[in-house]
Amino acid sequence: MTRKWTVWFLALELILAGSARACQSAPRASASSREAGPPASLVAPPVAEDYTVGPGDVLDITIEDMPEASGKFRVSGLGEVVLPGLSTPVKAAGLTAPELSRRIGQALRQAELLRHPVVNVFVEEYRSRTVTVLGAVQKPSVYPLERATTVLEAISLAGGLLPTAGRHLTLVRKAPSGTAPATAKSSTEAPARVLDLDLGKLLSGEDPALNLEVQAGDVLTVSTAPLIYVVGAVQKPGGFVLGDPYASITVLQGLALAGGLTPVAAAGRSVIVRHAANGSNRREIPVDVQKLMAGKADDQPLEPDDILFVPESGARRGARRLAEAAVQAATGVIIYGVGYGIVR
Repeated sequence: MTRKWTVWFLALELILAGSARACQSAPRASASSREAGPPASLVAPPVAEDYTVGPGDVLDITIEDMPEASGKFRVSGLGEVVLPGLSTPVKAAGLTAPELSRRIGQALRQAELLRHPVVNVFVEEYRSRTVTVLGAVQKPSVYPLERATTVLEAISLAGGLLPTAGRHLTLVRKAPSGTAPATAKSSTEAPARVLDLDLGKLLSGEDPALNLEVQAGDVLTVSTAPLIYVVGAVQKPGGFVLGDPYASITVLQGLALAGGLTPVAAAGRSVIVRHAANGSNRREIPVDVQKLMAGKADDQPLEPDDILFVPESGARRGARRLAEAAVQAATGVIIYGVGYGIVR
């Protein structure tokens, strides 16, 4: 009878091993002594059953009737776990938690340490499978992959996009080992694969195929959208994101984004500060906003990173002094995206 109940409990533990962690809202207690928890950045939600263990992961292994062999163990660089009482390490890499539980149980039986071992394995720290999210996201960092994760889900892990996010996302993926060409300089590192994804189509759902499943080691970088700055005697001075880098915006459209002029604006002495492509020089382009608003002059296009500066009346300055004032005014302004702004 005792053996029958033991076998029944073993089957029940194997079925519930993957879901028991999800049913707990607080850290699970253990019969063995516990150390301080891992850093919050490395602790992921309950492990999914399809997560495969890898080198560097920290496992919480509980063996009933062998508390001296229970505890936390780090998977070695060879993908193995060394357990007290076993003469040979247990291969863990590439196995899910339930699969590793069964393998450890088999090793205990073969070593004649336990006839009917009941083993529970939980992943405490995810270090072998991570994705790096960089660029124009709220929280750029390295995040664990505890389950199948898509590009959009990875961006969500990073807190979502900033208002300054552009339309492109670069995915850098390491090539599988052994695929490096014979001409490669290093025989140990295969060349990475670089994918350029249209973030606009991905977010709108226009092309669902772009929502790829990320792999361990992937690096996602969200581009930064081009900006124009409208500062000085305007209602809402700030930087404004150009949602489409290929679409042009004019001086009057820029003023509209900034809420229009203030009563003290000297619109006729406005200036556009434009930086050269190499960033070494800048140009000061006078623009009479008063004539533009009256329809007496053609509207002028603004380019990315242009600064449109509208001085206040009574401030008599030369073109160079106006340009310097424009650059100073553009420093520290609010950058407005879609629906909200952030301090630059």
